[in-house]
Amino acid sequence: MENKNYRCNDASQLSSFFHSSTQDIEQHVSAFKDWKLHFLQMTEGPFEGEIVYFELEGLKVIKDRISQSVLKKGALENATISFSIPLSRPASPLICQGKTYHYPGVLAVRGGELPEIRVPAGLDLLCLSMDAHYLMGLLDGPNADIDRSLAEPCYIPASAGYRKLAESFELACHSRIAYDYPAVRHELRDALLGQMLDLLERGEVEKITASARKRVVDRARDVIAANEGDSLTILSLCHAIGVSRRKLQYCFQDCLGVSPVTYIRLFRLNEVHKSLLNGGGATHVQDEAARRGFYHLGRFSVEYRRLFGEKPSQTLQRSQRNRADSG
Repeated sequence: MENKNYRCNDASQLSSFFHSSTQDIEQHVSAFKDWKLHFLQMTEGPFEGEIVYFELEGLKVIKDRISQSVLKKGALENATISFSIPLSRPASPLICQGKTYHYPGVLAVRGGELPEIRVPAGLDLLCLSMDAHYLMGLLDGPNADIDRSLAEPCYIPASAGYRKLAESFELACHSRIAYDYPAVRHELRDALLGQMLDLLERGEVEKITASARKRVVDRARDVIAANEGDSLTILSLCHAIGVSRRKLQYCFQDCLGVSPVTYIRLFRLNEVHKSLLNGGGATHVQDEAARRGFYHLGRFSVEYRRLFGEKPSQTLQRSQRNRADSG
């Protein structure tokens, strides 16, 4: 991944600082440190991403932006605590574990598996992560309330607090570049954490648990993943998990924002896309498409290009060029 300057000619010379533009999902997720992420692209168009990453005395700061809506899941290292908050008001609601949030807020996760999120397109997301024990040690004395609040994944509404965090991020980013001194990094870290903890203390903490409809969707998706190369009808899917067509439709619309039929198509197209992005000289578009049940190559190519903004052959060629350039 190419390191780029962030409004300063000397930024690329700093340790633990980079600003990168990404062209596909695989490249984007590989830039996250301490995160094991998986993206599934949900909206149509070329993927364009941007990541700004730097460290402030134990605090990892990431600004993440992607052009398309994605379904995001993954895991954190067990000792890590993470806070994620939009730096602007989302254009469309965020869906987390089957529940829709119409207002911005802080998603706090303490190690382990991350709650699954449908992230709106074009969202600027700020992520702060650090060792959980280190964070508790920075607080003024033992803070049992915050410690208990963060024991499980939770969501804290922040109707206006994100604006101050956006300003603090810009200040931290430019100060990190201009004044690379330990004292400055300590001050910037404490300022960002202080604002985040203020939001935690003022907001009403909502524990995040999977809804009943989300559990239905998860069972259906397990069946879809296990039969990615087969002709899977909605009736057979309903029979496999024991629900009606209407219930399955409602569950998918509520939890993912798409119908079951659309999700099956998106899932299979994303699987082909992933294979082509990781493909070598022995990879062939026709084989990867057929393996996921796409037997009409012309129709598949049209659907693939509509979703990802390029022909499948272009994805494979780009992957092969990148492999050749990296040696």
